[in-house]
Parts: sequence; C-alpha cells; structure tokens
Amino acid sequence: MIETSSLDFVYLESDPRTQQPSACIYLKAGGQQDYAGVKADRLVTAHCLNFIELDAEIRRLHAELDEVRARAKKKFYKTHAAVAGA
Repeated sequence: MIETSSLDFVYLESDPRTQQPSACIYLKAGGQQDYAGVKADRLVTAHCLNFIELDAEIRRLHAELDEVRARAKKKFYKTHAAVAGA
C-alpha cells in the first residue's frame, strides 16, 4: 500500500529563533500527528512572519502545481494521440 502525504501548516505564537509569530507549510504523512516540532526536511515553504508572506508561499506552490499539471497533461495527451493514431 502506498502512503500518501498531505499539506498542513504550523503556526508558532513565538518562534524560538525570532521570538515573533511564524508559520510554514509542511508535508504531513498519512496518520502522522500534528505538532509544532515538524522535521525540517518536510517543510515546503520558508518560515513566514506574517500572513502576506505565507500567502505568497501558497501562491508559489499553486504556480508550481499548475506547471506540473501542464507538463503531465502534455505527456498524457501525447501518449493518447500516439495510441489513437496507431
């Protein structure tokens, strides 16, 4: 069985590094508990100091996913056209 991941975010009232609020988006493995001590290798955004920064990171992720979708669409339709033409 393949384990999938989902996205979630961590919000810290007082980031230990800055003593200011911060948030970031991370990959959450299926069944994993939510907690503030998320492993750094699972982060998918920078630590954001306000909502505007977090929103910019979310927009960046949207753009990356749109680009992945476009490339996948080309591959699938190219294969479909080749099979239909054979």
